[in-house]
Amino acid sequence: MAASNATPTLDWGPLLSSTLMAYLDSGKLHDQVFTSSALLKWLRGGKRIRVMNGGERLRLALLTEGSGNFKRYGSYETLDTTPATGQTNAFFNWKQAATTVSINGLEKRSNQGEARVRDLAKDKVMQSQATLAENIATDVVSDGGLDANKQITGLAAMLPDDPTTNTTYADINQSTNAVWRNQVQLTVGAGAVNLVPKLRTLFNDCQDGQSDTSAPDGLFMPQAVHEIAESVIVPAIRYSGGGGDGEMSINPVFRGAEMQWDEHVQGGVLYALNSNHIFFFVHRDANFTMNPEGFQRPHNQDAMIAQILFQGNLGTNNRRKLGKLAGIS
Repeated sequence: MAASNATPTLDWGPLLSSTLMAYLDSGKLHDQVFTSSALLKWLRGGKRIRVMNGGERLRLALLTEGSGNFKRYGSYETLDTTPATGQTNAFFNWKQAATTVSINGLEKRSNQGEARVRDLAKDKVMQSQATLAENIATDVVSDGGLDANKQITGLAAMLPDDPTTNTTYADINQSTNAVWRNQVQLTVGAGAVNLVPKLRTLFNDCQDGQSDTSAPDGLFMPQAVHEIAESVIVPAIRYSGGGGDGEMSINPVFRGAEMQWDEHVQGGVLYALNSNHIFFFVHRDANFTMNPEGFQRPHNQDAMIAQILFQGNLGTNNRRKLGKLAGIS
């Protein structure tokens, strides 16, 4: 009897799901998304990234003033035991996003064999990476207003041009809470003349005479502003050290803070960020992870689909330590 040339039947759902899960677990998707943007890469590093287990909202405790019960005393004088006030909480809502990995029937039937199926799945994930990277990088500098405020509440909302307006950020009214206002220098004008003096003032405002940990340690700007910054700091320019994996970073440093350009930052803007006071929250079960059901077949489509899920937001526990220059030309 002649041998059969029929292709072995594959259980597509588990095979695709295991392939996608292996890719996600490898960290490759995270690397591709976060390294697509200098700001995202910075936010992912160190204590700035916070992986959370849950909660209705994200909560950060704030100190709005001193305890108010300090007293100098002598001998048997009674001490001030007035309960301390001056504490409150900032709340940040979870924001969600997803991209879909889909394989239609024609692609399935044209790619038989386990090796070809796995390659097809990886190609589809690579296709989704670009969408994830571009949108998340755009969202972290946004005001959070897109798609009926479902967008990440990004730097434009955290560091507005006018922090004194009657606007609520993280459930706190900034117009009535002076300690809940970012530092800002508007209408900087010609960067060749004004950038360094304005940046020096911004640093001092953020640091407020305190220790070095109160000063910004990350500066992010568009390419045009970065080129101005590099030119005006010359010849006293200093460059940061190696970028890892044998790479040499070519970013200048201002008072210890690396100056990086990111194409997603708004034109004429420079953000001065502090690692101790800005956080990128992600949920453990939606940290660019696959939906728990894996690849499924919709009842009305000749296709297999799975979602890569994100749940998180950007937050701060001290806006006074964060700053912004605007109107740089």
